[in-house]
Amino acid sequence: MPMHFAAPTLAHVAPAQHDRITLQLSQLPDILTVEVPDSSDLSASWSVYAILGSDAEEPEWEGDEVDTGAWDDAGDEMEKLFDIEVQLPKEALQPYLNREVELRYKFRDESSMEPYSQALRLWIEA
Repeated sequence: MPMHFAAPTLAHVAPAQHDRITLQLSQLPDILTVEVPDSSDLSASWSVYAILGSDAEEPEWEGDEVDTGAWDDAGDEMEKLFDIEVQLPKEALQPYLNREVELRYKFRDESSMEPYSQALRLWIEA
């Protein structure tokens, strides 16, 4: 059964119009914050990272991983985190100047399963 995860959102950026956001590189901070929507399908034992490119199976760029859970000593188990954010450096967007690129987040766990989100389309301008 495939899992469907909502598209990411960008902190401090206007919501997408028709699932697309126009970004002006000159107006962006060095690091953009990509927000991972909370999901009941998300496991506390996974890690998550941002990806760019049209093929989520073979992304053109991958960001640093962030854990989706933290160890709870009292409960002796992993606790799922909420309001998870991953980073997208502005420099990763520069190769896409004057064209569209798809932004997603992707999960990694101990097994070979690597589910990913729906795409947020970004149009990159100078």
